[in-house]
Amino acid sequence: MGAVLLVLALALQQPPTATIIDRIMAVIGADPIMLSDVTAATEFHLVEVPAGTADPTAFVLDRLIRRALMLDEVDRFQPPMPAEVEITTRVDALERQAGSPAAFERALAVTGMTRDQLRRFIRDDLRIRTYLLERFGADRPEAEFTAAVDGWAADLRRRAQITVLYQGR
Repeated sequence: MGAVLLVLALALQQPPTATIIDRIMAVIGADPIMLSDVTAATEFHLVEVPAGTADPTAFVLDRLIRRALMLDEVDRFQPPMPAEVEITTRVDALERQAGSPAAFERALAVTGMTRDQLRRFIRDDLRIRTYLLERFGADRPEAEFTAAVDGWAADLRRRAQITVLYQGR
């Protein structure tokens, strides 16, 4: 009788609910872009979202996809590494923007990003910028430079295997 009651009690229990802590937003080749990546890029203003953007998440995701494609190219050509002081200066500016060291640490914790990961993100952004200036010319007018980079990035996107799982709003 006790065993029957135990089986009945177990059968009537509701299954535990799962808590989603992260989600795959897109996959470039075999490399995922996670919701936490999008959140961190937004939280630390690593991607600036224009005012009035209908779906800021989709905008940031698109920029992270573009960045990943560019970074693959940058890794092939190995531009010089930026100076550590330049990376530190940018991290320090983000910490000041957060309002206090404690607020900055909380933002890191909430986004799941470590200080070292943030430094690598900034380092890679600086490497991308160096590569773009070398490839497309630092002396071009800004509009012409931007158009050249946009065309190149669109070509990278056409050649890549990209799966976007984010459905948007």
